[in-house]
Amino acid sequence: MKIVWAAVLLMSSLLANIVSADTERDEAEAIATLEGFFSAFSVERYPNPDIHNWITDDFLIFEMGEAFSWSDFEGFLENAGYRNWISTDWEFSDLRVSLTDSAAHISYVNEGEFVYLDPGDPDHKVLEKNRWLESVYLVEEGGRLKIKFLQSDNVTREITPLP
Repeated sequence: MKIVWAAVLLMSSLLANIVSADTERDEAEAIATLEGFFSAFSVERYPNPDIHNWITDDFLIFEMGEAFSWSDFEGFLENAGYRNWISTDWEFSDLRVSLTDSAAHISYVNEGEFVYLDPGDPDHKVLEKNRWLESVYLVEEGGRLKIKFLQSDNVTREITPLP
């Protein structure tokens, strides 16, 4: 009887380790997708057709109180002069990942810094620092996770003229 209980405990321990390793791998995959999206979206790579490797065909972003498809968001970016910005950088913190068999959800804090020409004085640059509370919903598509929905709420914005 002791041998049976020892075998049950050993199997339970092994199964828990396997589940834990799968969860860590799946969390890492979800976070890598988030990071891949923002890397593909950076002004240094914009416009980047590889963005579609990170988003679903029916991708939706909710930003500034409006819902945008990716093509609508690209139009918004064009109107904002994004193509001419100098640099973009995002840092993520407080990531919380929830997983199911074929989907994931991540909530996080996004701190972004952008450098671009001052629209009021094109001879000077500005540094814009933003803090957003964001959330992405990812689904499995083609054997990998892709972002289907991104919710972004701007918490702070600070614009500083650069010399």
